[in-house]
Amino acid sequence: MTGADGYLTIHGLRHHYLQWGDVANDPVVFLHGLMNNGRYWEHIAKRFVDQYAVYAPDLRGHGESEHAPGGYLVWAFAMDLRGFVEEMDFEAFDLVAHSIGSRVAMSYARDHSHRLRHLVLADMGPQMAEQGARGIRKSTGGAQKAPGFASEAEALEYFRGQYPGQSDAFLHRQVGASLTLDEESGNLVFRFDPAIHQATGRGAIAEIPYLWESLEHITCPTLVIRAEKSKVLSKEIADQMVERLPKARLVEIADAGHQVPLHQPEEFSRVIREFLAE
Repeated sequence: MTGADGYLTIHGLRHHYLQWGDVANDPVVFLHGLMNNGRYWEHIAKRFVDQYAVYAPDLRGHGESEHAPGGYLVWAFAMDLRGFVEEMDFEAFDLVAHSIGSRVAMSYARDHSHRLRHLVLADMGPQMAEQGARGIRKSTGGAQKAPGFASEAEALEYFRGQYPGQSDAFLHRQVGASLTLDEESGNLVFRFDPAIHQATGRGAIAEIPYLWESLEHITCPTLVIRAEKSKVLSKEIADQMVERLPKARLVEIADAGHQVPLHQPEEFSRVIREFLAE
């Protein structure tokens, strides 16, 4: 389950992606959230490879994908996804997105839902509940100043807390995908571009009306997933999303917070697999 690495140049930026499973199978693309990378999905991918070819790109400015001088507004991410789909020559595919990845998916699906068999939007809407928005802005701002990890052992302990019960080999892959050596401090620091805080700032506020209106153009079957304990996607916003989407339903996953793929991986995978099989 280490996955195969792939690299593409899209709009002048070098992009990295991971692929698991038989490429002859139907493709499903997983989009990660802010400050994560494609490796985030490894423990989920193993639950799909019996039936699907699983792809997980690093969004611009994350993982091994290049930092983007042009910025991190949702339209730029969506254009990258369009380029990825064209380069991979997917005629039709399933798209599963979490957190900020869901905003990217909404923007992409607005004009390209004819390519999507199914769309999953996990714990993020066109706008965030205020408490969650403050938390994400604080996280991105704090991450820019974080000293990182003084040793690989310290970093492994962090990821062991994120992915309980996983093997050391799995955790080493998370460290390699997520961290890089800062020569000035000698610490292992997160790879993502510090400028990604743009994705949660004024630009993100300006995107809210566009994303709400985008929902009305998404014609493929859509599953909205809300984590029961989410501070990011309120029940009110999730219900409004289902009302605006032409073909949508809502599933709430119990005993999970915003990082629902980490908190409840079995249930998260089960509800998605059942939806994709429809």
